[in-house]
Amino acid sequence: MIRRRTVVAFALVLAFSSACGGGGGGNDVTSPTNGGGNNSGGSNDPTPSANQIVAGSNSTFNPTTLTVTKGTTVTFTFLALTHNVTFDAGTGAPSNIGNSANTSATRTFSTSGSFGFQCTLHSGMTGKVVVN
Repeated sequence: MIRRRTVVAFALVLAFSSACGGGGGGNDVTSPTNGGGNNSGGSNDPTPSANQIVAGSNSTFNPTTLTVTKGTTVTFTFLALTHNVTFDAGTGAPSNIGNSANTSATRTFSTSGSFGFQCTLHSGMTGKVVVN
């Protein structure tokens, strides 16, 4: 009888913890730490909002190219996997963003042109901001 009660109590605890959000894969872009989804393929990465680039869990920037008008501030959002943003050298390029995870950083683009960037931690992880 005691063994049966223990099993039932354990089953109730498991059911309650999973029903109360014991790990979801949220898409809250303003607070990437609220996610908790897996980092295996980017399927739980948030959809970027306007003027935002997400450094995704699948080692890609989303979007890979963002077109903005001069004077626009772009938000770079870093999820749980550590990334950085290193801009190609050139007139008007903003300052680089160091290794970051679970945070966001902004850069204002005050000069017209095309500003390529990469994550130096992940080969092939590149992007571009085009400023009109």
